[in-house]
Amino acid sequence: MKVSELVLTDEHDTISPDTSLVEATKKLLSLPRGVLIILDSDNSPKGVLADAQILRAVSEGLDCHSETCANHMNTDIMSVGLNTEVSEIVSEMNARKPHAVVAIDDDGCFAGYFSPNDYREALSS
Repeated sequence: MKVSELVLTDEHDTISPDTSLVEATKKLLSLPRGVLIILDSDNSPKGVLADAQILRAVSEGLDCHSETCANHMNTDIMSVGLNTEVSEIVSEMNARKPHAVVAIDDDGCFAGYFSPNDYREALSS
């Protein structure tokens, strides 16, 4: 099974690095479960933001209206090509344990988020 055969367009939304944590929270709350993928201006993935990073900022008393996603995103992401066989990336994912796995097209642009549910689906097939 190739990465492109999975549904990679659900369980996430995208946002820019300069978006405030308040705006990011609004987007994150609209997702039933998922993450925000931080994309730079050329649609290249730079990081991921989940509720834990926002909660940490709130617990530290930071001004979430002025704090940006760039200051709080997790940059431990693994990029995989759409034509990559899932079986080829499973061992690397298990060894590396990145915060997120994203699919990129041939130009290095974001093409989708490889969620934990996608991982389970790939393993079961």
